[in-house]
Amino acid sequence: MDRPFRSTKTADPPELSTHHRNYLAVWPSMFAVSLGLMAIIPTLGLYVGDRFGLTGSDQRFWTGWAYASAPLAAACAGPFWGVLGDRGGRRRMVVRATLAIAVSTACMPWATSPGWLVVLRVLQGAFAGFVAPAMALGTDGVPAERQGHVIGRLQLAMALGLLVGPAVGAEVAFHFGRAGVFYFTSAVSLLAAAPVWFFVEQDRRETHVEVSRPPLLHAFRHDFAVLLGNRIFVALLGCVFLMRFGQHMVEPFVAIWVRELGALPAIEAMAGAPELALERTVALAFIVLAAAQLLLTTRWGRLSDRIGPLRCLVILGSGLSVVFFLTSMVDGITPFMILRCGAAVFMAGSMTLAYAAAARRVAADRKSLAFTLMQSGMQFGLALGPIVGGVLATGSGVPQLYLIGGGCLAVASVGMMILRVAGRALETQLPPPDPTTTPPR
Repeated sequence: MDRPFRSTKTADPPELSTHHRNYLAVWPSMFAVSLGLMAIIPTLGLYVGDRFGLTGSDQRFWTGWAYASAPLAAACAGPFWGVLGDRGGRRRMVVRATLAIAVSTACMPWATSPGWLVVLRVLQGAFAGFVAPAMALGTDGVPAERQGHVIGRLQLAMALGLLVGPAVGAEVAFHFGRAGVFYFTSAVSLLAAAPVWFFVEQDRRETHVEVSRPPLLHAFRHDFAVLLGNRIFVALLGCVFLMRFGQHMVEPFVAIWVRELGALPAIEAMAGAPELALERTVALAFIVLAAAQLLLTTRWGRLSDRIGPLRCLVILGSGLSVVFFLTSMVDGITPFMILRCGAAVFMAGSMTLAYAAAARRVAADRKSLAFTLMQSGMQFGLALGPIVGGVLATGSGVPQLYLIGGGCLAVASVGMMILRVAGRALETQLPPPDPTTTPPR
């Protein structure tokens, strides 16, 4: 008698095969979108100066607004898209977001003033909202004890895009001009929509029809109020914002401080020209962040599955605060780069752990909204940290920014430690899903 080898695969539960198919479709989409957007970021300031003839303070002013406008708009609009995704289908939200990125970036080279470029960046942030629905779609049906691992693997796709995107963008800009980078990102975003649309199993929410379904605005208020009623989730959101704020208070000024400290001796010996050595040292300071995300994101996810994401966030925030405090005292490029590598180890897990912690503290039918709220909190930190850091840097200098940022990280770590210790007492009981707003599954 033949052994039933093949029948063991057909006996797998359908939810498992559905999850794997969704994951395999979402992963390349997240990589493509991350690659496309990171192809733009390194050349955005140069594009503003060349396209509109700006220099000095005018160039820095409009570059800052061009950077900050998209995450600010995304942070404000994200919760709305989260509710819409929980109601109307996460697949549709991912495809809509990729199309919004494609259209907005294709229009950016046609902007006739820096103000219009900022407007297009605002529209890109407001109508995109890609990461949260993609994360929710890729983790749909995953057991709670494996959420951190799967989220970490999805973060790995974004880390690869973060690593490859700037290099690809530089090549495209060299051969086709800086405007060509925007068209490249638009094309890649269009391609990113294809695997999700054609291979993700259609969400049952997309085909379910219910005449008693309440209006979207009512559902948004209801689900938003339920999540804000979860006090431990709100406290977690505040701690994640503060942690992200402290991290990104210093990031825009890393290149400035590296230029003050000088090039690494090893790079200077190989490069020959001092200017080239300095540029490569600046690039290395950012490459280590992408490399750490590529190598360590999934490991942070696995660790969170074993000991809990909140405990991991305490370790991350405490370790990063110590690194920031030490960095504020360095006076040479070699110790700075060593500490930069240490910071990269901790920064690699921040987004993965935040999503994993949120996934354990909300109902499954409100996960898209919870993820978008978490994403909004991180984006507010990403946008407000550089703005506040820019104001403080004019009077105190970059080393003091590391000291202030380390203090923010330390406060966030203490807050998460309190949440972990008193979590059982603080966490509110989530009500069962409302049948009037959640279709049966």
